[in-house]
Amino acid sequence: MPAPARRRFWVLIHRWLGLGLGVWFALVGITGSILVYEVPIDAYLNPQLLRNTLPGRWLAPEAIHARTAQEFGYTRIERLTLPVSREDVYRAIVQVGPRLRIAPTRVEATFSPVTGELLGTRDIARRGLSRPYLMKTLYDFHRNVLLGNTGSNLVGIAGFLLLTSAVTGLYAAWPRQRSGWKRLVGVKLRAGATRIVFDIHRSFGSVMCTLLLLATLTGCTLVYLNYARDIVSVFSKVAPFPVVPWRENASATWPSFAELVASVKSAYPELAISEIHIPTRMPGGYLFYLRGPQDVHRLGDTLVWVDPATGDFLFERSTHSRTAGEAFMHWLFPLHSGTAFGAPGMIAMCATGIAPLLLISTGLWVWLRKRRAAQIELRRQGKVKTARTVEQTPSAPAATARRLKSPVRSPNSA
Repeated sequence: MPAPARRRFWVLIHRWLGLGLGVWFALVGITGSILVYEVPIDAYLNPQLLRNTLPGRWLAPEAIHARTAQEFGYTRIERLTLPVSREDVYRAIVQVGPRLRIAPTRVEATFSPVTGELLGTRDIARRGLSRPYLMKTLYDFHRNVLLGNTGSNLVGIAGFLLLTSAVTGLYAAWPRQRSGWKRLVGVKLRAGATRIVFDIHRSFGSVMCTLLLLATLTGCTLVYLNYARDIVSVFSKVAPFPVVPWRENASATWPSFAELVASVKSAYPELAISEIHIPTRMPGGYLFYLRGPQDVHRLGDTLVWVDPATGDFLFERSTHSRTAGEAFMHWLFPLHSGTAFGAPGMIAMCATGIAPLLLISTGLWVWLRKRRAAQIELRRQGKVKTARTVEQTPSAPAATARRLKSPVRSPNSA
């Protein structure tokens, strides 16, 4: 295929992907842009649940663990998230009524880090546009468009199509000559409106292309995480999460939650515990997330599994012990959310989420204007052609007059 024809083909792919799936690209991008700042926005919308206003020393995790069990009675605590800043609160994911035959209700309960007071609860499975559930709804829409596993597959496929749109757009804008590089990121302000909008579309897309590729690649990988882990394991081992062996010793002799927390703090004095996953059934172990000042992941770069029966450290995954494959998998979410590069990275990924909306809007504007101009040109050419045809066709009276003026030959003439 000749180069011009090949370029026209990829331009058509780029155009129709944008026109056909542009609204979806824009909605997923905008929700992702908002979710970059999910935690502070959620706290702003729900200060009564997620904001501490009391000065004073924080209670220990074991005190909040006991307070949760006391508050909810028949319950299983799945996860306990510790506060990071002075305005944060303790957050616990709780199964309410786990001994009932029906499926237990899972709620998020928040506690004051100073007094241990229960600030409120919200249902984990509930979605809605009210303040307590707005960010959860946006997150689920961004992850699976509120359709569960089927929606996750749709989002993954749409991510690959968005990746295709970005690559074909870059191919279409790629300069064929050195002089074209200046025009690639420039806007000709003295031109017409359509040309200005086209220049904005081309230059903004070219500048944001790298970030769009990063966001879509990491997003698609997170959707198909298990498949990605299997592929990465071919090149570098990615160890599965450990399984705690069953022990016959009575649970009465097991170390308490407070003793497990104390042992982890003693082993990692330079790190702060950010979250604790608590086993709800055997076999399972306690999972501690530990965070340092330079960590890229929001919860921390160090994970430690602890045996609930003995308190032994079963497994550690940190920057010192990860394989190359495990490091690759660990960096996926920080790169996707921008937290890997701190505040500048989060701002960049927030702008990347807005990019599809701007690109779709400018691309649609240019396409509609060009389409309208083409239709006007076709109508003009049709009128000109019709006028010429009428001009060249003699009228009936003129044709009759010419026939009368022409000599008539006698049939007997030589």
